Formats: sequence, structure tokens, C-alpha cells
Amino acid sequence: MDGIKQQKTIPTVYNMSSSKAISSIWALEELADAGIRYKIVNLPRRGADTYKVLKSHFPLGKSPTVTLEHVGGEAEVTYQIMPNVLTETRLILQFFSDHYTDGVWVPESEDDKRRDTFFQEFAHGSLVTKVDHILTFEVIPTMLFFPMRYLTLLMVLPIRMHFMKDLTVIYQILEDALSEGKPWFSGKKLGLADFNVLFPMDMAVQRGYIQLDKYPKLAEWYNMVHDRPAYKRALEAGEVYDCSTFA
Repeated sequence: MDGIKQQKTIPTVYNMSSSKAISSIWALEELADAGIRYKIVNLPRRGADTYKVLKSHFPLGKSPTVTLEHVGGEAEVTYQIMPNVLTETRLILQFFSDHYTDGVWVPESEDDKRRDTFFQEFAHGSLVTKVDHILTFEVIPTMLFFPMRYLTLLMVLPIRMHFMKDLTVIYQILEDALSEGKPWFSGKKLGLADFNVLFPMDMAVQRGYIQLDKYPKLAEWYNMVHDRPAYKRALEAGEVYDCSTFA
């Protein structure tokens, strides 16, 4: 891959199983063939020490969290709000682009730059929000005892259907944005928008929130991502990734 910078920091991705850290791992695997090195610490979602480990690096204790080891020996550099620590998927991916590449993922045209920025925000502001809403209303009943579990399931069904209807509009926006000339959400080539869209789409597909055959261009994008060698390596590196059960 052309456009790789000399690596000044080595990131360690703290990956809780079945989490959005997959986007960061995939991005780093895309750069690995060009010599970008990284480390990964895999943590079981329900592990006794998982929250403690994540919280030791950032107070929220969420995944992904990335720590940075400076090749040049600098002890502390604050890129966000804590020395040598990155959080928030979109910002982590932007850091990778800024510090490990010379614009490999930067769209070439102004139109694609606007598109890339929009779909980065759309992934986190619209898509993942609606998917999370449905997930929440599915999970709450499972935490209750019989017969409240089934009663609550019936009560939240209309709410779930409402959010599912909202999702169909979101899927159509994603579908309409793709074309032969712009097969990626970043435009003509793979970019940050695509990395950001991945996790909520994986959740939607694996949990049955979308019928991909109704959205052929979106299905083509999804299959194109999953067929990439770097994505397959990311799945192997992360070890456990199951959004249907959140193993």
C-alpha cells in the first residue's frame, strides 16, 4: 500500500469481544501489509476483569480503547484528553489516518470528502443509534423474571417496530448513496466512512434487523468488506465477534 508514514507510535487496541473495536482492528489490518505494527489485547465481554482493565486506561471503561507506545521514546503526548490514550471509534480511526498514512483514506475529490464526512457522522448519529434502540428494547425483557419477561416483550413490541421502520429509511439512504462509480461510502475508494459504518451494519445483519436482499447495492458493499483479506484477518485477531449473542 502506498502512502504510509514512518510509524512513530505503536497502538495497542483493547478489544472487548463482539464490540465496535472491530472497526479499529480492521483499519490497522488494512495498513499491516505496508508495515504498520500494532498490538491487541482481547478481553471477554463478561470477563471478571474486563471492565477493570478498560477503566484503568480511561474512566468510561469502554471498548475500543487504544494506548500508544512512542517509538521515539516520548513518555507522554496528549492527543485527546489523556496522555497516550485514544477513545471514540471515529476519532481513533481519524488518528490512524492522520498518523499512519499520507492520505490513503482521504477522498480525492471535494464531493467525496463531503460524502465521507457525512457518512462518518451518519454511522454514529443515525445508524448505530437506531440499532442500539432496538437492541435495548430486546435486552431489557431478557433481564426480567417470568411472567414479566413476556409481558414486557409484548409492551415493547410497538416501540421496536417503530425503530425498525426508522431503520428502513436509513437503509434506503445508504442504498441510494452507492453506485458503480462510488462503491464505497467514502466515494470512489475505501475510506473512514466505511470503517465507521461497519459495526452497526454487522449488528443489523447478524441480529436480523435488515433483509439485505432488499438493498442490493448495500449488500454488495457489505459482502465486499467481508471478502477483504484485512477484514478476515481482523476477525481472527479479535478472536470472538458475534453480534447476535454478544459473546
